[in-house]
Amino acid sequence: MAFVSKTMPCTRSILTSLYSKYSVCLSNQVVIARKHHCATGDNDKHHDIIIAGGGMVGTTLAVALANNRTLESQKILLLESGNKYEFKQTEKYSNRVVALNQQTRTLLSSIGAWKHIEAVRYSPVRKMQVWDACSDAMITFNEDQLSEDIAYIVENDLLLHAVNKQLEEKPSVHVIYNAKVEGITLPKTIDNDVKIKLENGEEFTSKLLVNNFFITKKN
Repeated sequence: MAFVSKTMPCTRSILTSLYSKYSVCLSNQVVIARKHHCATGDNDKHHDIIIAGGGMVGTTLAVALANNRTLESQKILLLESGNKYEFKQTEKYSNRVVALNQQTRTLLSSIGAWKHIEAVRYSPVRKMQVWDACSDAMITFNEDQLSEDIAYIVENDLLLHAVNKQLEEKPSVHVIYNAKVEGITLPKTIDNDVKIKLENGEEFTSKLLVNNFFITKKN
């Protein structure tokens, strides 16, 4: 439940780093970047940004990048390992949920995804108690006598639906479904491209790669 709360704010650090840094290292992510955009022409195998791994985090990052005024013209490729997601709302709540903090809600609002969650359902958290099973130790979290929410419980399927709705409005993002990464070849100099190869033999190059799923082979 803490995964998305901790990981989604990394989107902002990536956006900030694109302006000022050539390379960025993140937990479970490798980012290699050039400071200036390089025109790609008609080469559909080359993208300005490749995001390897979709799901809630990768899709949110793709939308955030495409939503950014400085980066909205960039050609983005999102490699989704699963099938195209189709959301079906049911009366029964799913037990697969995430806890989103205030910063994550702000991020989702800024890319237009939170409105889709509000239109369906979510549950705010105003107080949280954590205790030790072997002692009387306990810690309580709350904001100003329960005046503000400290987190939001959202079903995984609904969150993915919300960010996918916004993704559909981003023509600069191309999505390949059922994409399994076989290997990545990192550039030796900043002037070279990073190369990513899929299990079906397709290869793509980019100046910026965000990798957040398992790779069977790394060159």
